Amino acid sequence: MKLSLNSARLGTNGYSFTQFVDLAARHGFEGVDFGLGGAVRQAETEGGVEALREYARTKNVAPAVFGLEVEWRKDDAAFLNGIANLPAQAAFARALGVSRCTTWMPPAVNEDLEVWTERTTDRFREVGRIFADQGIRLGLEWVGPHHLRAGGANAMGTNPGLFTLSGTLDLIAKIGLPNIGLLVDSYHCFTTGIGEAEVAALTDAQIVHVHVNDAAPGTTAETARHPARPARRRGH
Repeated sequence: MKLSLNSARLGTNGYSFTQFVDLAARHGFEGVDFGLGGAVRQAETEGGVEALREYARTKNVAPAVFGLEVEWRKDDAAFLNGIANLPAQAAFARALGVSRCTTWMPPAVNEDLEVWTERTTDRFREVGRIFADQGIRLGLEWVGPHHLRAGGANAMGTNPGLFTLSGTLDLIAKIGLPNIGLLVDSYHCFTTGIGEAEVAALTDAQIVHVHVNDAAPGTTAETARHPARPARRRGH
């Protein structure tokens, strides 16, 4: 496994792709989790995707994973607008040398979970088929903190969503594409009672990407909050 730097809570939102690569290289990271849109914009003005790929190579930093920019959580118009751009984005990502993408799922929703699951299955299947043409894998992340679930202090919706490993695996099986797997986050494992045995039982083929997070001293699974995490690293 290689360690990859992610910009979450680093105050680096204004960094370009190459600036973020520099930051990762200076601190001994072997990869970067990055926003694809920013990389596309920089490539348009600074020598194309080849220039970005070569820059990362000279720094010995791999473009590890990008976030899914298709808005699949909202209405059909938003999804269709995003999916129309995905083939070009996927081709750019592959040209940059990255073969992994990730997205997170809400632990609570404002509609019946069965309806949500059917629509989400269809949307991820469409995304996965486009990614398959470029050899890209998609990792799905369950989000565990109790305060974000239905009935919690900061609930994302009124009904339970997918916030467990088993539920996420069921969704992946329902999608039925080999290039869709898990984003395993140690913090979300902690908040949902997933231990070493359950993680060890997963295969390489099931895991697309990993987030390693610490919880603050004295935190329990029930009191752990997002985004209160003192350390965060990514692995690919």
